Amino acid sequence: MDFSDLVATKLKELMKEKDVTTYKLQDLTGIYNSTISQFLTRKTRTIRLEILFIICEALGTNLSEFFADGRFKNAEAHDWLKKKEK
Repeated sequence: MDFSDLVATKLKELMKEKDVTTYKLQDLTGIYNSTISQFLTRKTRTIRLEILFIICEALGTNLSEFFADGRFKNAEAHDWLKKKEK
């Protein structure tokens, strides 16, 4: 699975677990709902680490716990391997 897709999947899981909508996350973080939604719906493929940090804090976790998920061990950066092979 692409790394960016995995980050979005993990965020969706945490939001569901905490019963937090994108609108509630906007209230908790000050990050626009549209910014969060565009990443979660994959309209944009990137998220700044600072934004991820703030979202994690609002969801009661931290980056270390977030990335401790074993699925990240096999994640690949989109197109990175293709560029590396050239």
